[in-house]
Amino acid sequence: MAEPVTLTMPPDCTLRTAQALRADLLAALDGASGLALDCAAIETVDVTFVQLVVAAAKSAASRGTNLDLINRPDAVTAAFRRAGIAPQPPFEAASVPTL
Repeated sequence: MAEPVTLTMPPDCTLRTAQALRADLLAALDGASGLALDCAAIETVDVTFVQLVVAAAKSAASRGTNLDLINRPDAVTAAFRRAGIAPQPPFEAASVPTL
């Protein structure tokens, strides 16, 4: 049986690094029984990272596995909140209070 994988995220998780991050995520998901993204080193993050995580989580679910964020710095949580997405699985739209 495949082992869970932990992938360490780089300091820059923005549009500038999106292609490399996508390739790393796809490779890490291949055959893994679970994937944890270690976010401790992230210094710069934008909505591109949020989109990649949501897409990777959907890909993981379609493979019968899960994806989680660990060691999440405030910048990552803030990027998810700005995008209106919960910063933890299942990475769905965060509830928005009514006016």
